[in-house]
Amino acid sequence: MSDKLLTVDEAKAFLDRNPSVQWIDLFLFDLNGVPRGKRLRRSDLLGVAAGGIMLPASVFIMDPRGNCVEETGRLWETGDPDRPCRMLAGTLVPVPVNGGTHAQAVISLEGNDELDPRGVLARQVERFASKGQTPVVAVELEFYVTRKGPNGSFSLETPDGLSNDPERPMTFQFEEMDTLGPFIDDIYRIGEAQGLPVDAVMQESGPGQFEINLKHRADPVAAALDGLLLKRAVKSAALANGVNATFMAKPHHEWCGSGMHIHVSLIDKAGNNLFAGDPIAPLFRDAIGGLKETMGDFMAIWAQSANAYRRYVPKSYVSMAPHWGYNNRTVALRIPGGSPKATRIEHRVAGADANPYLVVASILAGMHHGIAHKIDPGPAAEGNAEAISATPLPTAWNTALDRFSQSSVVRDAFGASFQDVYTRLKQTERSEFERVVTSLDHLWYAHVA
Repeated sequence: MSDKLLTVDEAKAFLDRNPSVQWIDLFLFDLNGVPRGKRLRRSDLLGVAAGGIMLPASVFIMDPRGNCVEETGRLWETGDPDRPCRMLAGTLVPVPVNGGTHAQAVISLEGNDELDPRGVLARQVERFASKGQTPVVAVELEFYVTRKGPNGSFSLETPDGLSNDPERPMTFQFEEMDTLGPFIDDIYRIGEAQGLPVDAVMQESGPGQFEINLKHRADPVAAALDGLLLKRAVKSAALANGVNATFMAKPHHEWCGSGMHIHVSLIDKAGNNLFAGDPIAPLFRDAIGGLKETMGDFMAIWAQSANAYRRYVPKSYVSMAPHWGYNNRTVALRIPGGSPKATRIEHRVAGADANPYLVVASILAGMHHGIAHKIDPGPAAEGNAEAISATPLPTAWNTALDRFSQSSVVRDAFGASFQDVYTRLKQTERSEFERVVTSLDHLWYAHVA
C-alpha cells in the first residue's frame, strides 16, 4: 500500500489558515479501531511533517484497555521496536470546538505491516483493482448519548430532556434532536471542517440513540476512515457539550443495540454499476453467495468484543443467520430499493464498536470469494427471515474465534500471520473478560449455591 503523504507545504498552509490551533493530535487506528498516537505543539508540526514520528510496533497488539497482549508473540520476542510514521495527505484538519485550539491528522506506518488494519483493507481493494473493478462503500453508525458520569465513569442515564424509557423510543421523531441541537450542530461543523461526507441524522429506537449516515465513496479505504473519524467527531462534539457518546454495541440488555451498516456496490472503469441487472446482475448473485458462505468465518470481526455478542437477540433487526433479500430489514444482506444505478448490498451484521477498516475488508473478502467461485446464494428471503430455517451464525465469542482461526477464506484474504495474531489477541481478551466475577454472579448464584 502506498499512501500519499502530507508535505511540509501542506502543513505550512494549514497553520496559516488556522492561527488558533495550538495542539495537533496524530494517530493511527489499532485492530480494535481505537485511535492511538501523540499530541504535538503547533511549533513542532513542520518538523514532523518533514521527518515523521515514531510509534512502537506493539500499537497493533493492544487490547481495548491499552494493554499489550504478550500472548500474540509480538511483544518480548520482537524487542518492541519503534516504527516510523508519517502524516497522510488531506487528513490534517481542525477540530472546531472549544475555541478551535486543536487539530488532528491521521498517520500511517512507513512500509508494510501485516497487522495494520488499513493495509489489510487496502489489499482487498487491490484484488478488485487488478480486475478493473472498484468497490463503492458507505458507512452508517448508531450510537447512544448519555449523561457524563462522575470521575469519567460511564452512565446509562439520558441527558435532560430526553426519554429514558425504552417503551417510548421516539423513533424517527425530531423532539430529541431539537433538545440536542447544539451537540448535533457541532458534529456537522466538525464534519464539514474535516471534509467528512456526513449525510442524514435520525433518532433511533433506544433512549438517546441516534444514527448518522455517511455518503458513499469510490474508495473503500477512505470510506472506512470516514467511519472511524465520524466516531471521533461525535465524541469531540459530546465532550464540548457536556455529554457522553458511546458506540458500544449493547449498552443495556433491554435497549436496542447499536450497529454498523455498510453499503457496498461494484463499478467498472467507466463507472457502470456491475451489480445492476434485472433485478440484479449474475455477478451480484455470486458476490451475495460469497458473503453468505463466509459470514460466519468473519463473525469475530463483526462482533469484536464480549459486549457485541449481547446484541444478537431475536426481533431486534439484528440477523443471526446469513439470509439475503430485497428491501427487507430482517435479513443480514439487504438489497435496498432504488434505481438500477444505486443497486447495492447493505451488510447489517457488524456492531457499532467494530473496526470499519476490518469490517469493510471482510465484506470485500467475502464478495471476492463468491465471485471467484461463482457461489449461488439461493433464493431471497421474504417476510420474517428469522422464521426461515438456516445455519446460524456463531453468536458465542469463543465459537466465532475458533471459526475465524480455522477459516481458509480468512487466511487467503488476510494472511496466516494476521489470522493468528488477531485470534490470540481476542482469545486473550475473551479469557480476561470471562474470568471476572461480577455482581450478577452474586445476585443470581450466591444465595442458592
